[in-house]
Amino acid sequence: MDLAVVMRSEVLADKLEDGRVQGRAVATWNTRRLPTRLTPGWTNRLFVACQGRWRGYFPLSGDIFWNPRDEAAPYAIIFDPRRWTPVGPAPCPSFRGWRYLESPPGGTAEGAQHVTDQAQRGRKYSSKDCLKKRANKR
Repeated sequence: MDLAVVMRSEVLADKLEDGRVQGRAVATWNTRRLPTRLTPGWTNRLFVACQGRWRGYFPLSGDIFWNPRDEAAPYAIIFDPRRWTPVGPAPCPSFRGWRYLESPPGGTAEGAQHVTDQAQRGRKYSSKDCLKKRANKR
């Protein structure tokens, strides 16, 4: 499944630096809404738009960190900042938060490469686990 987010250019630059310069294998994008349609493993993609244009994507894990103490954005989408793939800067429709993409922007190839690095910090849940925990919390 492909997700899309809008990032400020300085935030994208920080994420890219974390991957290329710092060698970090895992970064997160915090969100209030739980993405429920992610597939297991590193088969998903996180497309990024900046300044009204698609810029590229990161491989996206099917796992999500959940922090029940963060009421503003308790879910963290996990991606690999080392594996950035640029796409042509095609125009992007305006949106807030994140959204699902039915077809990838910029005519990118289907699927992201498998990444073997796994998150080592925090608690990791599948999106279905998060739904169960959220239901039990009510």
